[in-house]
Formats: sequence, structure tokens, C-alpha cells
Amino acid sequence: MKKFRSVMLLSTFLFALGAFAFQSGSGQEANQGHGQGQGQGRGMPSVEDHVKLLTEKLDLTADQQAKAKTILEDQRQQMDAIRKDDSLSREDKMSKMRALRQASQAKLREILTDDQKKKLDQLEQEMRDRNRPKQGGDSNPK
Repeated sequence: MKKFRSVMLLSTFLFALGAFAFQSGSGQEANQGHGQGQGQGRGMPSVEDHVKLLTEKLDLTADQQAKAKTILEDQRQQMDAIRKDDSLSREDKMSKMRALRQASQAKLREILTDDQKKKLDQLEQEMRDRNRPKQGGDSNPK
């Protein structure tokens, strides 16, 4: 029984490790050599798709599009470097990526007009609302 438990624990660990490796590595490798239009796994849009979305939602000018693309490409390169840095723990990687996203968001806001910033705030709130788990009695009306 003890041997069976050890084998099951080892199997579970190896499965989780494989799933983590697949999840963290497949997004980068899947996009390499396939062009920029496919995104990077787990719902992350490509730089072009991100700029296109921002352009549609915020009415970016051509100049703003070029600046946004540069900011997002820089962010993507730095994110890739963080993901590939094996000296960092998972928590450190997450922390660095969060800080990088915040810095990139601040840079993007600098190129926007006040009206576009308001629209962006609304979009971000909608995203948070959509991603927030449903709570309370709304799902179970009386």
C-alpha cells in the first residue's frame, strides 16, 4: 500500500510538472516561425492583434498605432526573457511580469488622449468584471 501511494504521488507530480512545462513553454514555441498573427497561447493576442484591438476600441491614430506597437513588442521581448530565465522562481517570474505589464500600460496611457484614456478605463473595467467569478445570489434566484 505504501509503495502504491508513492507511485501515485510520483505520477501525479510528474503529470503536474509536464502540464506546467507544456503550459509555460508551448505558448512561446507555438508562435515561433508561424508569423505574428497567431498570438502566444493562453489567450494572449499577438502584438498586431493587440494594436488592432486598441485601434478599434480607442480610435488610435497611425502615429499612436506605431508607438503602441513598439511598446507592446518591447513588452513581449521582455516577457519572453523573463519566462526563459530559469534562475527565477515561478513567483518571481509572475511578479516581474506583473510589474512589466503595469509599466507597459503606463507607457501606453502616455500616448493616449484624455478621451481615449477614459475609454481604456471602461474597457479595463469590463474585462475585470468579465473575469471576476460570479458571487452571491444572482445565480440562484428565489
